[in-house]
Amino acid sequence: MHEYQESENLNNKGRFKLAFKDLKYIVKSKVPFLKQKTKTILNCVSGEFHSHELTAIIGLSGSGKSSLLDCISGFRVNNISGTITYNNDIISTRKIKEVSSYFMQEQMLHKFLTVNEFMNFAINVKCHKKFSKEEKEFRIENILRKLDITNQRNSYSQDLSGGQRKRLQIAIELVDDPKILFLDEPTTNLDIVSSTQCMKLLKDLSNEGRMIILTIHQPSATMLTMFDHIYALSAGNCIYQGTSGNLIEYLDEIGLPCPSSYNPIDYLMEIASNEYGDHSQVLVDKIQNGSNFDYATEHDQDHTIDIFKKPSDFVDYSSSYFQQVYYLMVRILLSRFRNKSSLCIRFSSLIVMGIIFGLVYQRVGNNASYSIDNIHFIAGSLCIVYFTSFHSLYITFPTEFPIIKREHFNGWYSAIAYYSSFILSDFPLILLNVTIYCIIVYLLTDQPRELHRFLLFFGNHLVFAYDAQTMAIMVTGLFSGMVAVCLSQLSIFPFYVISTVGVYARDTHPIFTSFFRVNFFNVAIAGSTTSVLGMNRTKLRCDELYCHFNDPKKILHDFECDIDLLYAFKVLFAYLVVCHIGAFVFIRYKLKYKH
Repeated sequence: MHEYQESENLNNKGRFKLAFKDLKYIVKSKVPFLKQKTKTILNCVSGEFHSHELTAIIGLSGSGKSSLLDCISGFRVNNISGTITYNNDIISTRKIKEVSSYFMQEQMLHKFLTVNEFMNFAINVKCHKKFSKEEKEFRIENILRKLDITNQRNSYSQDLSGGQRKRLQIAIELVDDPKILFLDEPTTNLDIVSSTQCMKLLKDLSNEGRMIILTIHQPSATMLTMFDHIYALSAGNCIYQGTSGNLIEYLDEIGLPCPSSYNPIDYLMEIASNEYGDHSQVLVDKIQNGSNFDYATEHDQDHTIDIFKKPSDFVDYSSSYFQQVYYLMVRILLSRFRNKSSLCIRFSSLIVMGIIFGLVYQRVGNNASYSIDNIHFIAGSLCIVYFTSFHSLYITFPTEFPIIKREHFNGWYSAIAYYSSFILSDFPLILLNVTIYCIIVYLLTDQPRELHRFLLFFGNHLVFAYDAQTMAIMVTGLFSGMVAVCLSQLSIFPFYVISTVGVYARDTHPIFTSFFRVNFFNVAIAGSTTSVLGMNRTKLRCDELYCHFNDPKKILHDFECDIDLLYAFKVLFAYLVVCHIGAFVFIRYKLKYKH
């Protein structure tokens, strides 16, 4: 208890400053076959922000507000030039990330977790070694009380109001006591009352000694009085930085006095939009693109503090890999099992398809007259398993990715820990789903009632389902939007064509023959067919005068399905390993480099 109070009071013993000089950020176009074009988002801007202050970065849409926040927080690292300093010493954005938290504009929360579960997960992952159990409980209680959401601690996030969700999002970032908070448009989607309450909360947090830096589109007059420092941008240039009280004096000095009935910020934005003529360059020159601090509050530079960890004390993550995996798995499973509608759809879709498909191919498994239909049944069955497994993750993974992106950037857990927990938590769901499906279709189609044959048939389908799962993560990890939708539909097509149901290997050009042996879809068909027809199975029942395929060996030979089952499982597992590696690489790329 005392350790927590001590850490809060440390902020009042001194001040610290974050400054940037000649910060330039450009983006490059990536249109194939065309000359690469560049666009300057931030044009050599300078500025400085201080602890104990609530700083607002304001500007019109497209002025560079979010880009500036991204650059100084370390969220963007490419195509940036200039220097960032802490108490006049040059530092890297990696160092800033040690003591800061970034609050993204599109901040999402898991719908089916309670406030208390959010807080416990955050403090266990971010402060696992730092506090005892009693200290963690006290810390959570203190933060919830400070943010006025104690009464909602047992409510799901989906049941909270917009303002309460914003406070919860801030609360989970406060558990490790960050000294700097970056917030991108924290008042988005909030009414004026909730927006004002949010600003009052941030003002209180800054008064405790934190540096609070936020972007806001157009603050109200009430909010304006809460800001200690304003940094205004227009077209990538700084047009003002200083206190809100000095803004009127600043406008008077450039010959554009603010009318008494106007909000000074609104008037500044109107000037920036050229409603009174083009005065942009006058503003930029007057404030020296952010290098003029005459309108800012004077600060005592004699009592500065070092908020950064010593190199010997620094670790990438507070909790170990296994602890991260454990807490992440608990959270994922809680969210999935509480989402009853999604869970029912996931299970019922495969079960219903199994019943329909089993009835369509009823009793084809032990009748020589329907041997060809049995092959078609197995191929179709694998397609059903593939698409249901593929789309179960194709839908859920993209919705969770914004949450992962924020938490990973803020140093909650590693990419490999999340990926491991995601795969492991989905294992029992796919296992149960495929088990029920295989029992239904196996019995309805009258396949041989031998346990070892069923287990091999089931094993082929199960590994194939996991192959589909990893391919879904690969597609959604690398692409997004309509591209991912199109690829999800076409992902199985090339494998389907180069398989027994598409064309026989003996009828293709020799160059394609080897593809049949390594095509995981073809191998899965052959493996499942061998499971039910191979291993010295007796002749099939024939209800007609002549059945060409009453001998299982002939079926396997003519349809090129005679395969060594060990080899089949090796190929399926090889695809699983390769797809897992590919999926993880793509996810890590999106987490680390995409921004």
